[in-house]
Amino acid sequence: MDKKDRNKWTNKFRDLGKKKGSRQDFIKLYKEMKKTKEEKNQDYLETENQSWKDLVDDNEK
Repeated sequence: MDKKDRNKWTNKFRDLGKKKGSRQDFIKLYKEMKKTKEEKNQDYLETENQSWKDLVDDNEK
């Protein structure tokens, strides 16, 4: 995660703590954070695989 993303999520958790959020609220926020992290990671892997395939010549396969 980028530094800005970490700050964004940290601030959300802190705000929820100040509001005396319930355990379920924290769980929902945590799952949302993990979901966005996995989506970014999946996008990165897809672009990484595409660029690697472009580098391999058809003759070498």
